[in-house]
Amino acid sequence: MQKILEEIKAIPGVLGSSVYTSKHGILADNLPEIFKAEAQQRIGNILHRIFKLNETVKLDVNSFEIQYEEALLLVKRLCNTSTLIIICEPDAKVHLINMSVSMLATDLLDFIDGCEQVPETQTKTPTPSQPADLESVLNGPLSEKLTLMKRALAKCIGPVAGKALNNSVEKWLEQGEPSQTRLRDLAEIMKLEVDDQPSQMTFLNDIKDII
Repeated sequence: MQKILEEIKAIPGVLGSSVYTSKHGILADNLPEIFKAEAQQRIGNILHRIFKLNETVKLDVNSFEIQYEEALLLVKRLCNTSTLIIICEPDAKVHLINMSVSMLATDLLDFIDGCEQVPETQTKTPTPSQPADLESVLNGPLSEKLTLMKRALAKCIGPVAGKALNNSVEKWLEQGEPSQTRLRDLAEIMKLEVDDQPSQMTFLNDIKDII
């Protein structure tokens, strides 16, 4: 398992990662020394419980991001009892990391007793109520621009910017197909996540070169 974590750490932008299980706590990690064992256990427990909370409200969420000024957390559910936590540089290219980790995450399952792979949500067939798949859009050709828009939003509303982006993209997709020419429409939806008008204008100004 440690070898796989080292392969993940070798991905550009990744500072380290850990595997948390509800049965045994942290199974393995190669995080910077600043992340003490007790803190890792506590953080791992909190992040893993988020997936459990999603299950109680019938939400099919297998990964999420938390953006901070100092770092970016990528959290992926390996199975019902285990979670992969990746600490990245704040400007890391998320779509490239996700592509690389998706293959290595499957190998991690071999080291976790009683753990079966979680079905990928992006394999779902779009329906009239779901014009396009959220995960495929977030990790598709527009991923870099969406990441920059999310970071600009995070300056205004903090760590919840990832969830706000997801909600905004879902509304955006209901209005048409995802494309570069429609990013301004997405920006107008995203700015509604900001409470005050001055901050809305700051957000739009920060992304003017993107859209």
